[in-house]
Amino acid sequence: NAPRDKASRLRVGLPAVLCALTVLLGAFAVWAFASAGDLRDEPARQNAALTDIGRTSEVKGRISEAVGAVFSYDYASPARADRAASTYLTGRAVRQHKDMLADVREQAPKQKLVLTTTVTESGVEFLDGDRARLLIFADQSNTRTGKDEETTYAAAMFAVDAVRRGDTWLIAAIDTFTR
Repeated sequence: NAPRDKASRLRVGLPAVLCALTVLLGAFAVWAFASAGDLRDEPARQNAALTDIGRTSEVKGRISEAVGAVFSYDYASPARADRAASTYLTGRAVRQHKDMLADVREQAPKQKLVLTTTVTESGVEFLDGDRARLLIFADQSNTRTGKDEETTYAAAMFAVDAVRRGDTWLIAAIDTFTR
């Protein structure tokens, strides 16, 4: 009778253990799926600036070059500034740039003004597909080459929104952090 009781207990106990194990494995699967979803949805994972070094470096280089070109102005060659604006600006940035440099354009011939902008540092805040946002740090020198020659220096910090068109990155908006 004893072997029979032992076999009977095994038949009853084994399904209960298997059922409990199935419930535990199912709970683990649900937890793992939810955790993986949280990782996929994390904003840092969607920002290629944090994961794609090549594209991040490319957009930094192209936009730094663009900023240097569009924010430099030589009274003796205003056409160069116009070419830079038409080459590197699009959308809202066209009007913003025109407004920002209006005083420079007006005063430049009288004061024989040369404005030179050099990007000293830039950082890509966000990069997603063909869109990027960069924080730009630049040095500007403003030289009056007329009778009273004088040079002033200033630092600038602003953000730009950039879009990729073909093989070129263009500045689409300029944020000077003023309200």
